[in-house]
Parts: sequence; C-alpha cells; structure tokens
Amino acid sequence: MLTIRRRTLALWMAMALGMAGAGLAGLPAGNRATAAPVEQVSPNIADYVANRLDDFNATVHVVRYDDNAGRKISRDFGYAYKLKGDTHLFYKEENKLRLDGRLGVSKATLIVNGTRQYVAIPGLGIRTTTDLGDSPGKRKTLLDVGLISRGYLAYTEAQFLGEHPVDGVMCAVFNVSYRDKNLDTSHRTIWIDPRTKVVLKREEYSQTGKLNATYFYKAPREVTEGIWFPTQIQILNNEGQEAAVTDYRDIRVNQGLSDNLFRM
Repeated sequence: MLTIRRRTLALWMAMALGMAGAGLAGLPAGNRATAAPVEQVSPNIADYVANRLDDFNATVHVVRYDDNAGRKISRDFGYAYKLKGDTHLFYKEENKLRLDGRLGVSKATLIVNGTRQYVAIPGLGIRTTTDLGDSPGKRKTLLDVGLISRGYLAYTEAQFLGEHPVDGVMCAVFNVSYRDKNLDTSHRTIWIDPRTKVVLKREEYSQTGKLNATYFYKAPREVTEGIWFPTQIQILNNEGQEAAVTDYRDIRVNQGLSDNLFRM
C-alpha cells in the first residue's frame, strides 16, 4: 500500500507539471486571446526562451479525467488524478518544484530540488528522500507547462522541422532530444507560437520512439508584461482519446520565491 502511495506522489508531480494545464475560469477557448499580427518564425529554438520568468506559483485543478483513456498512456497515469481537491504548485528556476495537496485526509508535500526528491505524508508516516540520478528525463522543467528555459537547452538539442499551424496559429516546429543518448533516448516534437513563446502542442515519444501522448497547451494569457502562460492543457493518448484536462488558477510569476520552500 505504501509503495502505491509513493508512486502516486511521484505521478502527482508529473500531473502538476507534465500532465497538468494552466487555466483560468472564463477565458475563451483557443490559442489566441486577442488578435495580433503574425510573427516571423525563427529556426533557432533559443529565440523562444522565456527569459523573464524566474518563478511562478499556481493552483492546479483537474477538470476531467478518463481512466480508460489514461491507462493507455501508462499503467500508473491515473493515480495522479485520484488526488482530492486542488494542488498548490511552486516552481523556481532551475529545476525546483514544490507541491502541496492531500491524499485522502492526510496532507502531502512533494519537493524536487535538482536531482533530489522529498516526499512527506505525516498522516501515513511517510517521509522519504530519493536520488533521481542523472537521467535528464526525470527533471522538472518549464517545458512541462509549455515554456522553454535556457537551462533546458543546456542539455538538449533541437532540430528545426519547419512551420506548421496549431489551431490557426503558425508555429515553429522542433524535434527535441537529449544530448547524452546514453542516459535517455526519448524525444519530443513541439510547436511554439513565435508571438507568445508558448508551446501550443507537444508530442512525447518513448525510448523506443513510440508516441506516448500528445499535449495541447491552450488559451495563453499574458500574466504579466511580456510573460505568457498557457491556461489549459488537454492530454490525448496515442489513439487520440482525451485522457485529461487540467487548469491552473491564480497564476503568479516572479514573486521571489525563497529557496527554503524547496527544502524538506
């Protein structure tokens, strides 16, 4: 039972970043909040870095989840969506994450700081520390919420595939993989809006090149001048079935989050 709960917390992390969305009630559907001129598409992924974003915090809310569709992404995919209530998320560059929520009636906290993961569930007597190792695929980055950071580019390589629209928005398309293939051979294809620098679509491929899931980052919102966030994420399995839709609420950026938040 405790093994399942520890796995749940690890997947909770994946849900809040890799599988969650960032949504605010009342925003229109689609990827353009307001009309804007078409931006020139650059073949250099460095031109799409969210340079002005240092940290953010938000409330993560699961809108809907289909267990049958989710199981086709992975056997454990659904654990994350069985959490009760909303989850509070804190993120700070580079690779610092904190999640506060509940498992049943017990408070639960998960922290990832670099390659170290900490889990605390006092009501269940759980308090663990895990070394995530060197695999780059285990790191939590801004790409999980639809943005590109400079730190992420330091250990990845991107191949420009051309231009292609997503929901009527012409995007720069890149195949992104890890530089050290001995550690991780997975890759992803991403579609980036040149105007907002938001990833509007992301296809995740396994170590063997199989499509695992497709993420659509929807309704970007300018949360502060020059910083855009997608406000909803829809996840489809490799058969095109909707597995989950998740929103972010009360997004706040560059609050000067203390490093103490990311220590157990």
